[in-house]
Amino acid sequence: MQKNFKCKRCGLCCNPPRLYKPDIERIKKLGYKEQDFIYTDNLNNTYLKDKKEKCMFLKKGKTTSCIIYENRPKICRLYPSELANGSCKPVELAFDKYLKKINNHPTA
Repeated sequence: MQKNFKCKRCGLCCNPPRLYKPDIERIKKLGYKEQDFIYTDNLNNTYLKDKKEKCMFLKKGKTTSCIIYENRPKICRLYPSELANGSCKPVELAFDKYLKKINNHPTA
């Protein structure tokens, strides 16, 4: 996580992240069923389902917020690691491009 980062609550970072077992278990404890929030790609990787290419748990309004913030996935807790040109938008890594290509599904 970058030091001195201040969230502007713009929602640019809220793309459906990859999920790991502890993430899935935390979200299930909130009462969500796996089939309601998990997308599995052709490599059997799990991601949060999206809503209009944004995380399904993103609540938009005057500012954006995460409705599962206290139980959000680990990758969300570690954000940001690297940002593009001082904006809130994360840098797209080569692996992200590879996943998009093989899955034909946005991951970042």
